[in-house]
Amino acid sequence: MHTSKALLFFNLVFTPILVLSYCVAGYIIREQLRATAEREVLENSRVMMETARASRLYTTKQIIPLIDHEQSRVNKANNGVFEILDSQLPAAIQKAIDAIPHAKEKQLFGSARQQIVDGVRQAPRDLPGPEFFPQSIPFYASTETFNYFRNEYPGYSYKEAALNPTNPRDRTADWEADVVNIFRNQPAKKEVVGHRETPEGTSLYFCVPIPVDDESCLNCHSTPEKAPVEMEKLYGTTNGFGWKANEVIGAQIISVPEKLADESAGNTLKTMMIWLAAVFGVIFLGANLGAALFCVRSRS
Repeated sequence: MHTSKALLFFNLVFTPILVLSYCVAGYIIREQLRATAEREVLENSRVMMETARASRLYTTKQIIPLIDHEQSRVNKANNGVFEILDSQLPAAIQKAIDAIPHAKEKQLFGSARQQIVDGVRQAPRDLPGPEFFPQSIPFYASTETFNYFRNEYPGYSYKEAALNPTNPRDRTADWEADVVNIFRNQPAKKEVVGHRETPEGTSLYFCVPIPVDDESCLNCHSTPEKAPVEMEKLYGTTNGFGWKANEVIGAQIISVPEKLADESAGNTLKTMMIWLAAVFGVIFLGANLGAALFCVRSRS
């Protein structure tokens, strides 16, 4: 009877301490797991961001020059065709007419030559002209590239948000404009990380600035007069102009629902709490066994 009372008293003191320790340990582990999961999400975001930036650089350094080269070849070919039709063809016909020995025939063919030349010059010349491809714009290319990532990472969203974009879909929302202005007002700042509330819950965002760091950007975005005519036909002449060299005009933004990090942490937490419960259970049984042995020995 004395041993039972002693064990009961021991458990009345020890069990609350054990339960409290279990809860405190669970809380600490949960917070650590959430922080680790959030860091992992941010690292994934950084990798995706670098991929998007690489896509922008690839478009600027390789795709745009390639398109410009091919366009110059088309223009050169068109000019060659016009040269043939306007100069070489009439000259060749005239040379053939000059070789005719009889004046009457020469006069007849001369009249026909003029009709042929006039007909060629007046005929419509539907040759391929300059074209504008949205795929050649770094903003467009990186956004579309990231959309393929979303097949594997559907929770992540990406946007190249600009204060004055060419494409209206890239215009900053209110909170995005605040992020861009942080970069504009603090040139030394290289990234911004934060949380914001959305209708779907809390979202984690990771942002880096978009500076005008390549002269090729100003070919399209300095003034409407310098921009490709085909681009103006597609997007108009109101937006996307007035950019200046080295100016921060926008931000690359990756947003991730915080529930993704919570879900990842929650799955790991369940496993760890089960193991922790098992450990505490062993401690509880061992402590009771030790207390019982102690009481038995103290009586004897």
